[in-house]
Amino acid sequence: MKLSSKSLKWAAIALAACLALGPATGAAASSNAWYDTYLSAESSLGSSYYTSDDGGTLAWGESYVSESYLDLYGLTKDTSWLDKFVLHTDTMIANADDNDNDGYLGWSSYRYTPVEVNNWDFETASSSDSTLPANWVRFQSTSSTARRTTEHVGGSYGVEVRTESTGTKWQSLYQQLNDYEPDTLYVLQFYGKTNGSAAKGHAYLRDKTTNTVMCSVPFENTSWEYKTAECRTPAASGHVLEVWLGHQTYTVPGGSAFYDNVKVNAKLPFMVHDGVIGTPIARFIKLVRDNAALHTAYLSKANGYLDFLEHNIVPRWENSSYIGNTWSSINSTTGMYKQSAKFDAFSHGSTWTYLPYNQALAYANMLILLYESNGNATYLDRAKRTGQYFKNALTLSGSAYKWNYAYYASTPEDASHANVDLGFVLDMYRNGQLFTGTDMDRFMNTLMSVMWNGSTTAPTLTHYVNGTGATDFSKYMSQWTELAQFSMSLYPVAAEQYRGFTPNNTAYLLTLSRIMKWDRSKIVNQSFEMTTSTDTTQPAQWNRFGSTAATAYLDSANAYEGKNGLTIKAAGGTDQQVNQTWTHWLPSTSYTMSFVGKTDGSGAGGKVYVKDETAGTILASLSFNDTSWTPKTMTFTSPSSTSHVVRTYITNDNPAVTNGTAHIDTIKMKVSTDAW
Repeated sequence: MKLSSKSLKWAAIALAACLALGPATGAAASSNAWYDTYLSAESSLGSSYYTSDDGGTLAWGESYVSESYLDLYGLTKDTSWLDKFVLHTDTMIANADDNDNDGYLGWSSYRYTPVEVNNWDFETASSSDSTLPANWVRFQSTSSTARRTTEHVGGSYGVEVRTESTGTKWQSLYQQLNDYEPDTLYVLQFYGKTNGSAAKGHAYLRDKTTNTVMCSVPFENTSWEYKTAECRTPAASGHVLEVWLGHQTYTVPGGSAFYDNVKVNAKLPFMVHDGVIGTPIARFIKLVRDNAALHTAYLSKANGYLDFLEHNIVPRWENSSYIGNTWSSINSTTGMYKQSAKFDAFSHGSTWTYLPYNQALAYANMLILLYESNGNATYLDRAKRTGQYFKNALTLSGSAYKWNYAYYASTPEDASHANVDLGFVLDMYRNGQLFTGTDMDRFMNTLMSVMWNGSTTAPTLTHYVNGTGATDFSKYMSQWTELAQFSMSLYPVAAEQYRGFTPNNTAYLLTLSRIMKWDRSKIVNQSFEMTTSTDTTQPAQWNRFGSTAATAYLDSANAYEGKNGLTIKAAGGTDQQVNQTWTHWLPSTSYTMSFVGKTDGSGAGGKVYVKDETAGTILASLSFNDTSWTPKTMTFTSPSSTSHVVRTYITNDNPAVTNGTAHIDTIKMKVSTDAW
């Protein structure tokens, strides 16, 4: 059953009342510069977007914040990050709209729809009168009372509408709208100011056919301010709609109202926005449902979010009376989402059918994550067939993939939008769907062999995935950084761009959380959720040492949390081990390692130890024989010289026991005095 907008709003208000969310636990300065930079940037950026009701703002502003909160929880296990996620998500859902009256809640935006006003910036003059902006009509006004002016916000011109000296009649400019969708919410937006006169300013939309004002914006401010008003178009087509610029009264002589960037746009739903907003929500649902320890505090929330996505966001794109069915089944293995045939969301007269890759893949990314929670075969089918459509568009150049922005575009995909593409690809691979380890290596090669300038001290990326263009998108690496799963050498490409850099937008904030995730001054892939590209039984960034896929492997049947744990099986002699090299640690510093472990009780047991390979000494070692999951902790001091090679090992305590097993999950390393 669909949740009502009213009930969702009250849920958010109740949550805000019971949560007093200050900075996350452990917000004091730490030994980890990435963490401290994140805390500082999040404090200034984290609350900037989630209260908006605009789908574009939520997608390209808030979604990165929400996703980063999940990263921070994964790194720190500090549930205050999940509390922030819940507050933000409840607020977004409470602000979801049903502007199109199709019965489904979702998000809409006017930022990308066609502008129905010509010469909205007044930059072009009439061919017969340089004082009159082209496409605009004077009403009872002259070149002295309605004219172009160099008072402006953007470009070089705005317009001034001045009351006449006698104050006997209205002085106005107007223009008929190009087109409109019937029974649709439109937004009148502009910048306006006055000269302080009591005449003030007034902009409005008028239905000429019925001689009614649809919406209006009175204003009297004396410096430029951004103004908006929403109004609904007539249910029938064929009406003449006009935008008017003038005053609140004509009886005050010498009153000036100034206007610039006057636009009228439909407020419409966009699949890409629903997908980008919905993906972190779907990820939260999976996180909570996979971790029993989170059920008491968050399972009810997760189930409510699942209900919202299943009964509102997903069906609106196939069953909505307003949007129509946007799914296209091309053949048994391939499909794609289309733009709605019922309205022009992007431009009038466009001839393309299927959405650009990133827009469909963002939505499919949400579907594959939801499939993991609800097992809905249709969601899996849509994700796989959309993914196959995209995969068919990839071109192999050497050992790297290249692709264009859309099926109809000759322009290569850019580094920024590619993050959306890669987010889908990574989640499909991590779920064993469609994309192989070979595919992942090829995407990684796109970055490392084609886009990267080769520098480890001043790395940059090209604008496009084919290695061309400027470096203006170089720092947009949130999903590119996740390819560090397949190559240790990728991490510096992201990290060195952010060293000493303060993120000033939320996309950068998410990239920073991903840099933290792959920072080997900690332990990476600490929950063993991710695999190498060559062996799906081997945890990424962990090396087998004297072991095989039969004796050291990812084990979904023995996971403390998430999908996998790590199992080490004794082979009756030689140690079966995995290890990870530890780098960028502080010398002569107290560190604490923690993990959760259990064994089969055979006597093989388990052991975790830290070894200074250069000195040939064991810095710390902890054996365990518990037969149920038990937290373990050990503290040690790092070597005095950072030139030493140090590794963490996981093995059996008694390797002589044949087939005895030890299971490890959630292994972490931190400076002892740090919060995480």
